[in-house]
Amino acid sequence: MSACTQRKIPIAPDVPILGVDVGEDYLDLAMLSAGRGRISYHRVALAGLRSPVADSIARRIAEAIGHDFRGGVALVDSPRTPRDVDCSGRKLVRRMEAPRARVIDGSLRELLRATSNGTMRPLSMFPTPVASYFAGCAAMRGCKPHLRAIAEELFAPMNHFPRAARTGSIAGGTFPPFMLAGFAAFPALEQLGMRAFEAYPDLQMRLWSDGMKLPPKRTRGEALRVRRVICTRLAASLEVREFETPKTLDAADAAVLALSAAGAGSLTELHCPAEGRFAIALDKSRMGGLQG
Repeated sequence: MSACTQRKIPIAPDVPILGVDVGEDYLDLAMLSAGRGRISYHRVALAGLRSPVADSIARRIAEAIGHDFRGGVALVDSPRTPRDVDCSGRKLVRRMEAPRARVIDGSLRELLRATSNGTMRPLSMFPTPVASYFAGCAAMRGCKPHLRAIAEELFAPMNHFPRAARTGSIAGGTFPPFMLAGFAAFPALEQLGMRAFEAYPDLQMRLWSDGMKLPPKRTRGEALRVRRVICTRLAASLEVREFETPKTLDAADAAVLALSAAGAGSLTELHCPAEGRFAIALDKSRMGGLQG
């Protein structure tokens, strides 16, 4: 498996940064303004999407945030495409030789081993299925209409979508419906003039935790408390004047993506042309917090 290319991307203080936590029904957004004076939270509903779905999502994001953020950076908690789909061109196409695991995932683990001197516990990431898996899930009777609409529009040229709804189960694991929303979020954000990168909120929480142990999300209240502390510290270091602590775990995930990118002042990009661009905000002074 070939490695990703790696480079550092500086983020100027006058560039807005958008953190995007992807759910199956909503996008939770945290917008850090140019100049870092304010962070705002927005929830964008996905139900009732119209074709083309990327246009529909772009309009909803623009209406939610309410001002121009062209030229900004967006960090999205989702892969850009299924594992066997090539996103390097203007249209999505099938990869000639799809890897058993994503190149980005392997390169990210290698980067973290190198930067943490082996102190970081193994990174757990949800495996990214192939397009036919999502097509099969979209044909199931229980699939939500907006998720089916996304799958049909993005992957219909590569997969057959039966008209009749099916029942039963699909081989290949648990359906990760949020990924379908993420696949549509990337072109929507790019239509709005933003540079969009895949990112991982739990990783950013760990990198910027100052040694605090990050509780699993199933603990709910304690998990939110610790994540709010991390976001509050980041906001204080950036001197964000208008800062409100996130009220939900989803909002906290979106916030840490934006705040950590601003705190680092740059992103380390892992680029695999077929899979897209993954970004990580590294702060070497906080590498001792990687054990959590």
